[in-house]
This record gives sequence, C-alpha cells and structure tokens, in this order.
Amino acid sequence: MHRIIPVYILEEILPSFLVSLLVFTFILLLAKIMELTELVVVEGIQPLTLLRLLLYNLPFFLSLTIPMSTLLAVLLAFLRLSGDSEILVLKSAGLSLYRLLPPVILFTLWALMVTSYLTLYLVPASNRAFRNELLALAKIRADISIKEQIFNTDFESLVLYVNEVNRQDGWMHEIFIRDARETDVASIITAARGRLTADTKQRMLVFELYDGSVDRMEESITFDRYDLRVDLANTLSTKHLAPPDQFEMTQEELFTVLRTAPKPSRRYYQYLLEINKRFSLPFACLVLGLIAVPLGVQFRGKGRNWGVSMALGVFLVYYLLFTAGWSFGETGAYPPGLGMWVPNLIIGGAALYMLHRANQDAPLGLVAVLDYIVAQFRPARRDGMG
Repeated sequence: MHRIIPVYILEEILPSFLVSLLVFTFILLLAKIMELTELVVVEGIQPLTLLRLLLYNLPFFLSLTIPMSTLLAVLLAFLRLSGDSEILVLKSAGLSLYRLLPPVILFTLWALMVTSYLTLYLVPASNRAFRNELLALAKIRADISIKEQIFNTDFESLVLYVNEVNRQDGWMHEIFIRDARETDVASIITAARGRLTADTKQRMLVFELYDGSVDRMEESITFDRYDLRVDLANTLSTKHLAPPDQFEMTQEELFTVLRTAPKPSRRYYQYLLEINKRFSLPFACLVLGLIAVPLGVQFRGKGRNWGVSMALGVFLVYYLLFTAGWSFGETGAYPPGLGMWVPNLIIGGAALYMLHRANQDAPLGLVAVLDYIVAQFRPARRDGMG
C-alpha cells in the first residue's frame, strides 16, 4: 500500500503538469511571435530563421512555465483527491497529510533540478545565441545594402563608397568613407580593401579596413589595419539587439565581473541579482508545489476552474514579490541577494504553516475569506437577473 499511494499521486500530477506546461509555454511563444512579427514584416527574415529565434527563447520560457505548471499540477491533483473524498479515506486509514508529501517532494525536486539546469546553463547560452543571430541578420542586411560605385548612406553619419565588391567572400576594394559621427570635424578614410564583420563579444558591426589612411583636417594617419565600428541603429531593430549584459553571461563570467565591478553601484547590484536569481528561481518549484498541497486539500469541491484561478493567483503573488525584490535590490534599497530569495521565504513559510493547519484539519483563514468574497457576489448576480 505504501508503494501504491506515491505512484498513484504521481500519476495524478504528471498529466496535468504536461498539459499545463504545453499550454503556458505555447502562450509565451505566441506572445514572442507577435513581438517578432516586426522582424518578419520589416526586416524580411525567413520563417526558418524565425523558428530558430523562437527556439532560442524556449529555455527562458520553460524556466518560468515549469514552476507554474508544478503549482497547477499539484493543486489540481489534490483538489481531485480531496473532492472525491480520497484524502479523507487515506486519513481514516491512518495516513497523515505529511505521509502524502514524499511523491510531491520528489516531483518538485525533479522540477527544481531541470529548472536549475535551464537557469544556470541553457538560458544564458540561448540569450547569447538569440542576440548573435540578430547580429548575423544585421550583417546580412548591411552587406546587401553595400553596392558598387554608389554612395551608401544607410549607416548613420557615414557615407560609404566602394569601387568593387566581391559577393562571394565579402571583400571590398578601393573604399572611401566619410565619418561625420564626431560633431566637430569629419574624417575621411580611404583603404585599398576591407570587409564588414560581426563582433559577437561587443555585439556590433565592424569595418575591417586594410592599407589606407585617415585624414582629419590637416592631420593624416596611415594604417595597415583600421577597425571602424558601425552604428546598428539603421541596420536592424535595436530593441531586440541588446549589447552583452548579465543575462547572457556564464556563472564564471558573472563572478569574475562581480569581483571587479565597483561597489556599491547599480552595475554591481545587477550582477549580484542575476547570480541569485539563477539559484532562487528553481526553488520556486519546491515552495509552489508544497503550498499547492494544503490549498488543494482545503478547497475541496471547488473544481478545476477554481484550481486554475487559484494557481494563477498564487503565482501572481510570487511574481510580484520577485519583481519587487529585483526593483528594490537594483537600487540597493535592501540587499540584492535577499531580494531574490524573499518570494521563496514568504511562500515557503506560508506553505509550512498551511500544511500544519491542513494536517490538523484546522480551517485556513484564506479559505474563509475567499468563500466570503464569492458569497457576496452570488446575491448580486441573482438580483441582477431578477
């Protein structure tokens, strides 16, 4: 019997988890598709490229939807067990609510490990790949815009003239550039040859120029190689193409930068928040899964729709606490590391208290409050219909 019950509870949790995961992830993907529509319409990217960009966003979406799905799956499982009086039968057989927790804890720990792998490794790597893909698209568009023996003004404050372009290898020959990005004086750059490259570390386009000179007023400098950075403002929608930041750094890079960043400073706080976020977010699977157990037991007979609403409400509270922790931590209002763990501490503490009350069959104040609110709306609906 002791082996059958954990398997039975896991069989209740898994189907709801998979369905919830698919639905929540699809909703986030759909929202991202709407956001990337501009790139399809304005920039003309191919469907396969769009699919690749969406796949790069998938690890981040899963790091959010796995905790959400864990909460909803456990809540629906215990709502069903409670609604069919199976929890009551198990208690009558001498099994306390705590004896039903091992399969829940096992499942939430599995979700925690998967989410940890996502936040620590896949999400930073996919963020970097996503932005580098956009940089590659910017380079392709810039290459197409460069035509032979025509003055090109597609680059902001630059005038480019190329006598010959080899489309196969991208090399340009006999190059003339007027650089007016400095307001006081314009520079005239000439080069025998050059090419446009993408610098993924700084995330910008660079003209690699060879065998030429830079003329500024009466000063002239010759060079064997000269790198001219290009403003991306007119090459691709820059709201999608952010410079390298903490969201795409590996753990080692974050700790290295954290040691050298000036403190206290906003930059230092941002790196410290990101490090703690990657460790704290997976623990949402554990605390949300635990709080779902007493909610499911106490809200017996409420149905699946009530369970979905309750799960979304609890996750909204968690998200608001998480967002507040990030905002206050970023300004240094309180320790940034603590800000990322406050949601877990609050929800986890509430889960332990509610588990204790539910195990003693003591009513939760939350249940009474919500029942009262619902009861207030029911007469109003009948009066309105009459």
